Amino acid sequence: MLAIEYLDARGADGCARKYRVMMVGGELYPLHLAISQDWKIHYFSADMADRPDHRAEEALFLADMPGVLGTKAMTALLSIQNALGLDYGGIDFALNQRGEVLLFEANATMVVEQPCEDELWDYRRAAVERIHQAVRNLLMKSACALPCSAAVPDLDLAMARV
Repeated sequence: MLAIEYLDARGADGCARKYRVMMVGGELYPLHLAISQDWKIHYFSADMADRPDHRAEEALFLADMPGVLGTKAMTALLSIQNALGLDYGGIDFALNQRGEVLLFEANATMVVEQPCEDELWDYRRAAVERIHQAVRNLLMKSACALPCSAAVPDLDLAMARV
């Protein structure tokens, strides 16, 4: 049997919110904010497409994560990042009424998907691109830190076969 304490993640409007922040190379990047009447939130099932006010709230989060979350939450997220010590990962969380982070999960398996082509989601594209660029930079930095022989031990042999 598993028992989990319910933590209220609803805002003053009665909606639950799930924030996702990505950790890439020691930096935090906002990815999305899902808002729903249901306590079990996934971005694809949240009320985002039908609610311009929810999209506006998400756009504000993507544009000014520290301003939206506040110092207490940002400090908590940095503590989670430091405790995990991952080069890449994500943090799903909510804020309680006191601005404290309610951690849902944090791990290295979270995906950063492109928003669908509909212009409705244009406001999300820059945030996703910043994360993708940070991942590319992390990979290039890691690749450049290795000697060529360590990065690709049989490069000459592999190239000869091509």
